[in-house]
Amino acid sequence: MQRLAVAQRRALGVRAPWHPGDIAWSLRDAAEVRVWQEDGDVVAWAWLHDGMLDADVRADRRAFLDEVLDEPDATTAWAFEDDDEARATLAQHGYTRPGEVLRYHARDLSERPEPPPLPEGFAYRTAGAGDLAERVAVHREVWHPSKLTEEIYARVRQMPPFRESLDCVVEAPNGQFAAYCLVWPDEENAVGELEPVGVRAAFRRRGLGTAVCTYALARAWDEGMREAIVCCITEEACALYTAIGFRRHGNLVAFSR
Repeated sequence: MQRLAVAQRRALGVRAPWHPGDIAWSLRDAAEVRVWQEDGDVVAWAWLHDGMLDADVRADRRAFLDEVLDEPDATTAWAFEDDDEARATLAQHGYTRPGEVLRYHARDLSERPEPPPLPEGFAYRTAGAGDLAERVAVHREVWHPSKLTEEIYARVRQMPPFRESLDCVVEAPNGQFAAYCLVWPDEENAVGELEPVGVRAAFRRRGLGTAVCTYALARAWDEGMREAIVCCITEEACALYTAIGFRRHGNLVAFSR
């Protein structure tokens, strides 16, 4: 599945729907996934969870989309809003009502960004194995209610393409992680993805979201990434990414039936 994501990025550029990091992060807990293979390579896959059908179909095998959507328990599936072919196939299966929108953004990383100075007592660093409890705590607070546990995150840390050197945080004077940004690398395409990102409520409105993301982009550049991508839903989050150089290039829409 991750090899398919890499191939899609090579073929489609920013229009690739998935990044290898998306797959690791999305499937961090146990899941059943349907796959379609040709000559040992995955050309399509589909994952049904809570009525949502997540999927990827190789660009030159789009005929498989009809089979992928043949899932009676699914109520929602995704397509780019300007992908007329995919939307027509979704409509044939009853997916016609638009809902949640994932806004896809990208930015060039040909030059290393310079992280801004932090407030006194705060520090940039990356999270290691000894930080597991605090790393999970900050995520659970930001994304409450969250199912992330120390056991699950320990498993995430073992999943490619995770790199401890790209698990970026801003540490507060009291030792808490005030903000974090995990970057997933796609080495073949030199594209880093920011997923997930968060700032603790007590530390918001201090520029720490901008700071930790810029630090993460600098770390990604250090490790060979020359483009960065991120998805966002809220206008506030999207505004943060736009302010640090990202530009929206597409909207992925959840269509329901």
